[in-house]
Amino acid sequence: MTKNLGNARYVPPKDTKVSFFSKAAPALFPLVVAALGYMIGRQLFGI
Repeated sequence: MTKNLGNARYVPPKDTKVSFFSKAAPALFPLVVAALGYMIGRQLFGI
């Protein structure tokens, strides 16, 4: 199963357009986690 039979097709990588959300998501992730933690904590502990 490790033989290269030569029938694999080369697919060139597509040009991926970087959207604003994909740039902003890593920065917003801690904020979303903190907001969810705050809301869940308020429900559970009545703070």
